[in-house]
Amino acid sequence: MFNMAFSRSLTVDDVVAMLGEVVPPGTQLLVQDGDWDVPDEVTGLWARLRDTGDPAWPLALEVLVCPCDLGPYPDLRVAEHIGARLGMDVLCDVDPAVCEVDPSDPYYVLALVGGRWFLASTAGTRFAGPYTDGSREWPGDKAVALIRPVVVRTR
Repeated sequence: MFNMAFSRSLTVDDVVAMLGEVVPPGTQLLVQDGDWDVPDEVTGLWARLRDTGDPAWPLALEVLVCPCDLGPYPDLRVAEHIGARLGMDVLCDVDPAVCEVDPSDPYYVLALVGGRWFLASTAGTRFAGPYTDGSREWPGDKAVALIRPVVVRTR
């Protein structure tokens, strides 16, 4: 399972087309918009799109099942493909094998910006979601902060 967010909205058809270019031929793709409509049997890649509530990163892609072999770091490989093909920026979860950070820190992400990878922080952004301590509804309206460039090898 992996998650990513995009710097602009895409349709289900856009995502299916992009995923179809990176998954092995013949892989069944099921991409839904919004809530899960759980199929009886999942035989291919199963994902959903959802609105993030952040105008800078309006769309999230959540891949729940990916039985096909996309190699190491499938999320980063998909991000690079979509980013390059559509000229957009992409946020991905941090993998401790790629960056030396605490993967349980909820604010660190890998950001593919302008075709380059960065360790980034979502602290204080709408993308980070509401505070859980009840102090206010949203943590703020800061932009995703690029901390430092990182080298990512997806092959």
